[in-house]
Amino acid sequence: MKQRLPATSKQSGVALVLFLVALILAGSYAFYRSSNVGAGRIAQDARLTTALARAKEALIAYAVIDDKRPGRMPCPDIIGDGVSPILTRDDCNGWVSGGPNVYSGWLPWKTLDLAEHADEYGTGFRYAVSRFFGGDRATPLNSDTATSLRFGVPAGTASNDIVAVVIATKGALDTRNADGDEYYFPGTSQSSDDNDVIIAITRQELMGAVEKRIANELRTCLEQHAANTADNPGQTYPWPAPLSNNIFKGAANSLFGMVPATQPGGSPEELVKQAISDLGNAKTALESASTATAQLAAVQQVQQAAAYIRTLFDRLYIVSADLVAKADAASSAFNSVSATIAPVLTNSAAFKTGSSLIPTAIAGALPALGELRESLANSGFDIFLHELETQNSFLNSLIAAAAANPSAKSFGALQTQANLLKRETLGTVYTPNPELANLLSVALDAATTVVSAAKSAKASPGDATLANLAVNYAANLSTANQALAQTIKASRLTVAPDEVAYFDDVANSALAAFLANPAVETASALRTALESANSMATSVTTGSVTVLAARASALGALQTSIAAATAGDNVSLIQSASAAVIAKLKTLVAAMKSNGDNILLETLQLNAAQLQTGAQATPATLSAGKGLRATLNAAKAWADIASAYAEDIAQKSRKGTGATGDSDTSAYTAARQLLASIDGSTGSAAKLDAYINAPADTAKQSDALAALVETQSLLSKTISATNQLDTLLESGLAQAVLPTRWYGKACTPWAPPTGSDTWWVSNAWANFFFYQLSERVRSTTGKLTVNGSGTYHVVALSAGRALSGQNRATRTTTNFLEGINADTSRDGDAQTPITGFANTPLSSTFNDRLAY
Repeated sequence: MKQRLPATSKQSGVALVLFLVALILAGSYAFYRSSNVGAGRIAQDARLTTALARAKEALIAYAVIDDKRPGRMPCPDIIGDGVSPILTRDDCNGWVSGGPNVYSGWLPWKTLDLAEHADEYGTGFRYAVSRFFGGDRATPLNSDTATSLRFGVPAGTASNDIVAVVIATKGALDTRNADGDEYYFPGTSQSSDDNDVIIAITRQELMGAVEKRIANELRTCLEQHAANTADNPGQTYPWPAPLSNNIFKGAANSLFGMVPATQPGGSPEELVKQAISDLGNAKTALESASTATAQLAAVQQVQQAAAYIRTLFDRLYIVSADLVAKADAASSAFNSVSATIAPVLTNSAAFKTGSSLIPTAIAGALPALGELRESLANSGFDIFLHELETQNSFLNSLIAAAAANPSAKSFGALQTQANLLKRETLGTVYTPNPELANLLSVALDAATTVVSAAKSAKASPGDATLANLAVNYAANLSTANQALAQTIKASRLTVAPDEVAYFDDVANSALAAFLANPAVETASALRTALESANSMATSVTTGSVTVLAARASALGALQTSIAAATAGDNVSLIQSASAAVIAKLKTLVAAMKSNGDNILLETLQLNAAQLQTGAQATPATLSAGKGLRATLNAAKAWADIASAYAEDIAQKSRKGTGATGDSDTSAYTAARQLLASIDGSTGSAAKLDAYINAPADTAKQSDALAALVETQSLLSKTISATNQLDTLLESGLAQAVLPTRWYGKACTPWAPPTGSDTWWVSNAWANFFFYQLSERVRSTTGKLTVNGSGTYHVVALSAGRALSGQNRATRTTTNFLEGINADTSRDGDAQTPITGFANTPLSSTFNDRLAY
């Protein structure tokens, strides 16, 4: 016989949530029994009804508090001892060889921490569970999981959403309930073969309770995150992921959305460098640890670092794969449009008769260009800089070759490379940043000079003067390219402009509140808003001259306004000083948005504007038409470069975009193997712990040492793979790479897992949960209400399964939520959603579960 769960398992705490479950189930019990009840049986039936109700509550409570698969029901007791067997396979089977349907058996009352129940005949309760809700399947268990049981309906009909049934048989199961299928029928008479009393658990009842539990955990996590001043001194909540994207990308200024996988900001390049630093620090700690206790602490440090970077590498793969797909689609679209309009642009006559076709053709390419721009912004990859450095490296090798061996061939190669830099790399891009634009112009002029000089040297390779001029001009071009590259890197921002814009808006709102009611409280709130804006502006670091000037001006004004708000006795001064701050912060935001350090992204934005114009009206001249085609061709060339670059990043991060399995040499695989060496009963953490608890046991000492050596080896491998990725990465701020960091013990389901996936990930719960913030920064009093009352900072809610008429392929709140919860202000980016929510009992038209 297989090992069985003891009666006092970890699920014995089920009673702790019985009260919550009872409240959720109030009025929703479904009993089915004989309709022919005599007066003398009323008391007996009442006791039976109560016992069945308690069994139902206990089963739901068991499922609610499951720490691996919330919603999982216990498997039936097969041998009649009141205990649910330990899970040994994916389903509730395998314990009794050749046994009957093991989704049906006795109620495991000991496992549920119940008193033993029996009907008036002394027969214990029977219990059957839908096969999709029992066991330890690898497939997700969530609100959309289908049921298989049928209850009280004719054979052959579809499931009526029953998860489980508990049966008081009053002797023996009725024949039609003992036939081993998944159809159950209530007794309708006092006949011994037609008297089963059955209580059913519906999916809505079960998942309503589970969703309430998860919503409560999510709300608690968010509040702990904001209250963790040690790790989160700004007391901010993570930006939600609005419904306007389907990759769970947290978006600045959004106040309503799904649980975000990423937050805006953070440079992939800098994140990887930080990962290398964190791993290096952990490696140093591990190598210097002289005791098993210190080694265990160092291993746990390694584990935390590896868990985060594994998530980072996965996000890098996701944005890389998306960029490959979007770049390839854009390249194909641009090529198709270019080919379509080419015949129209061959001469004036063709243009005159066919130019009207151009706008429609160009309009067809705009969606692909928009998706390419968004994907590039999500990744933060600096494709132009990487291409510039690649081409400049090749230029340097050609300069060395021409200097060492002046010949028509070497100068011809130099001329070709300078032409490529002039026409394709430097000559097709744009930046609004005046400093970068000037350096770009210098490099472009230098390339033009090299083309001419190399051409002359090619024609007279024996002329030392011409040869020296060509080599020297080419060296100047290389220097100009390097200056441009270095300035791009120095100009990058550390903070996204939307973050500064948010605090500017908060200060503006606080100023309006103060002016409407000048008082100590509103002055204090204004001062707090200004201090938060000051902290945010202070955190902006860059080498951009324009941004630094705007930042210095804003910080100076902030000091004046904070002092005025602190004094609080001069309304006029507070108003003028704060208004000045708000204006200067807007100037800072504008400077940051025009920083232009991602030159390809700026170029594609300009291309989009040019092509949008071309899509709206027929070009006036043949030359204008050719200009549109040149824009398309340049955009196609950059799309091809972006695709190749992103494919390299994907391969080094996790795997090739067409691969089914992870690459053996990827950084993700290295981090995964490192974590596997630490986690579980055979991992180095467990081995070290076992040795610490038995220091005299030489076998445990040997096991711990071997496991530790394996972890150290895999740590070195992970650092090496991460370094290889770092050598390829060039990036600025990204919109969808930075993994969301969660602070607080309640946030474990959402934090990067140190072992296998958390229940949140493995059961795909992300598709069902939302939250709304009163404000990004936790204030003294929240603004959110439920059923017209309350001052809540956060409302977390579950959408539950789709109800009739909801189509979740269309990402609007009405397809997820009900009533005012689905207000259209919560669609799109949800920057100004309404503040009210509704919370009503579960029904066929409302199944949102709220926590607040």
